[in-house]
Amino acid sequence: MKKIIIFSIILLSMVFSNYFVQADGQSSNEEQKLPDVFVLKEINLEMVKCPAGSFMMGSPRDEYIRTSVLWDEFIDHKKLFGFGYNEKLHHITLTKPFYIGRYEVTQEQYSSLMGKNPSKFVGANNPVEQVSYNDAKDFCDKLNLKYLKILPQGYKFDLPTEAQWEYACRAGTSTSLNLGENITSEESCKNLDKLGWYNGNSDKKTHPVGLKKPNAWGIYDMHGNVWEWCRDWYDEYPEKDIQDPTGANSGSLRVDRGGGWLNFALGCRSANRSFNNPSGRSNDLGFRVALVPVE
Repeated sequence: MKKIIIFSIILLSMVFSNYFVQADGQSSNEEQKLPDVFVLKEINLEMVKCPAGSFMMGSPRDEYIRTSVLWDEFIDHKKLFGFGYNEKLHHITLTKPFYIGRYEVTQEQYSSLMGKNPSKFVGANNPVEQVSYNDAKDFCDKLNLKYLKILPQGYKFDLPTEAQWEYACRAGTSTSLNLGENITSEESCKNLDKLGWYNGNSDKKTHPVGLKKPNAWGIYDMHGNVWEWCRDWYDEYPEKDIQDPTGANSGSLRVDRGGGWLNFALGCRSANRSFNNPSGRSNDLGFRVALVPVE
């Protein structure tokens, strides 16, 4: 009888050791099972899991240079930065899953954590704006301090990298809009009307998050409403395929993505890139939180 009991204990310990973290801190053979959605109920912050994968980042030239206006921007950009075509197609592989906010950070969420609301277009469910890159990073840092114990192991709150942002925005598409359709007009576009708030339908203001259609991964407002800060310094895309890019090591301008309520349709494409001084603030510039692997 004793032998049976001892054998059973040994067998159980072998089974359970495949599911728990070992005492020395090394993870078991069974990888951490990440939920499809991660929610902070206290501030109603909902994060959607984006799987590891590959995609073509950027846009083909016939999408980018559509008008003489864009051609003029191309020339001025080259004089200013030393490179012109800033949406150069290149292959990206993201080797680990990450999470991104289902919605842009709202004024209610921001004020509940930071104790203030800097926005011009006041509304609890409207995206927070008039926030700098540094403000957005401070918000992420406070989330980490407050909720560290309940985060998935090896993950932290941060702004998304530019590659993570575009990967999440596209959700498997390669078109200029993230429901598999393209911009049909430079200024106003019916395909964009159902996805986001921009100059053609915004009435010159922001709107509550989540009112337009989500992309295939259930993420809202990646086109329009407010521009969103990304973690990268603004620079030229690499020439070669790359894994888990984080952008240039230094710079003077941080990347913004997605377009905003003030932009024409062409400015809200999945591949469109912009930039701002890290201390800059604008009433069409906000952010979206990511939950990313610790580097």
